[in-house]
Amino acid sequence: MSFNLIQLFLIGITYLLVLFGIAWATDKGYVPKRIVRHPLTYVLSLGVYASAWAFYGSVGLAYEFGYGFLAYYLGVCGAFLLAPVLMLPILRITRAYQLSSLADLFAFRYRSQVAGTLVTLFTLMGTLALLSLQIQAVANSIQILAPGSSQNILGFAFCLVIIAFAFLFGARGSISGENNNGLVVSIAFESIVKLVALLAIGYYLSLIHISE
Repeated sequence: MSFNLIQLFLIGITYLLVLFGIAWATDKGYVPKRIVRHPLTYVLSLGVYASAWAFYGSVGLAYEFGYGFLAYYLGVCGAFLLAPVLMLPILRITRAYQLSSLADLFAFRYRSQVAGTLVTLFTLMGTLALLSLQIQAVANSIQILAPGSSQNILGFAFCLVIIAFAFLFGARGSISGENNNGLVVSIAFESIVKLVALLAIGYYLSLIHISE
């Protein structure tokens, strides 16, 4: 199945408008607080962890090794079992001293601006690598669905979308420790979409494997 670039653009814009609409409605208080504050919403928001690697890496591993691919995610889930022991003290410190980032936490802990600067630089390098992988995956996927499109233009357009979303729902809070409920709920909704997509891909691959 192939699409033209205009069709993919309209589908992408529609999906982004849905995410923007969910975040906006949440910030305006139109979404009930029992949904915004529900533990399942925060659990689903952790789906941001599943990026391009989940589709291009884990799906391929699942196809090749079966349920053995779950070892990667079981390790992450096991680490979260220690969250009450490891994260709760950190949460108390960040709330008491209004620390809004990992760099602030290290700078406060070691009483050194150098420590905070180094953490910021290392975090930036790691984030840029992940973002570049995500941009490349999106550009490659669109090019597969719409042959003949330019990867450079697609990657640049995706960067603009990321910047717009970050400005609107990520970087606009000026109060330290302020909750970005709109961002959390929109990511939770996106996680549901990812889960459905992964199940559909897994089902499709299982049919191919059975036919072979």
